[in-house]
Amino acid sequence: MLRHTFIVTEAFILRCMQHHRLKIIYLLHPISAAILVFIVGFVVWYEMYYILPELCDVDGKFYKLNCFLAVYFLHNILGNMICCWHTDTSFLTVPKERQQPIASEAHLWHLCTHCQMLVPPRAWHCRLCNTCMLKRDHHCNITANCIGHANQRYFIGLLFNLTLGNMVACFYNFIYVFIVRLPIFSDPLIFLARFEGFDPNQFLDEVKANPNWLIINGAILKLSIFSMVFVASQLGLQIYMVSRGSCMYSFRDSSYDFGFWTNWRMVLGKRMFWTWLSPLINSPLPNDGTQWLIARDTYAKKPA
Repeated sequence: MLRHTFIVTEAFILRCMQHHRLKIIYLLHPISAAILVFIVGFVVWYEMYYILPELCDVDGKFYKLNCFLAVYFLHNILGNMICCWHTDTSFLTVPKERQQPIASEAHLWHLCTHCQMLVPPRAWHCRLCNTCMLKRDHHCNITANCIGHANQRYFIGLLFNLTLGNMVACFYNFIYVFIVRLPIFSDPLIFLARFEGFDPNQFLDEVKANPNWLIINGAILKLSIFSMVFVASQLGLQIYMVSRGSCMYSFRDSSYDFGFWTNWRMVLGKRMFWTWLSPLINSPLPNDGTQWLIARDTYAKKPA
């Protein structure tokens, strides 16, 4: 029953993608990207101009350090998002001479029935992009394209910095709620922390004086927690797949697992340790996305 439901749901989604491809591209993509940009900008404004001034001196070194962190997160979040969107990872981007397999690799290529052409291993067709993607992972609405061989580095960088930024925001929000504005979230659904020095009368006066503040602050804290858990789970999934040489499109396939560091080098490039600093750092990938030797083959060797 469950399998039948899954098959029916998948068929429905594929039909929608086929008949409404342009509507999804022109409506869902800009809306998704705009929502992320708005949320990131709002959180930075909220933390820098509302939370941190209550916790530290705005002229002090701690506040300036957090200003630097805010600039770093904004640069990496928006930079990785733009680079991910701007980087085309389709099969048609490779040089013309590499769009046909050489004799020793011909048995690894397969026919794409949608494009009606031979494509290299790990290249799969995307119904929204309407072309085959090199080492296709999944289609991302926020970056408005597919995540694959050429831009997975930027997608992981986007998730990494979103996770770190959410962790920092949640940390300061917790401190603000529990220390500065009494130990409560905004409603009794979570819990009311009681400790020595807690004055119920003072708390009631605070609620009467700032009811809107408690609701807004509590809602932002909860949304921050939910956002952090969601983004961190996506980052964890990417780390797991890259570490074993697989991708979301073919999750269980570990045929291309050449070891932890080699797998990460295939995604982040030759300067993989520097890519965490900025998406603008050039880090050439070891191959063009068409050459994928299977690790368990007797003739296979590690990529150079």
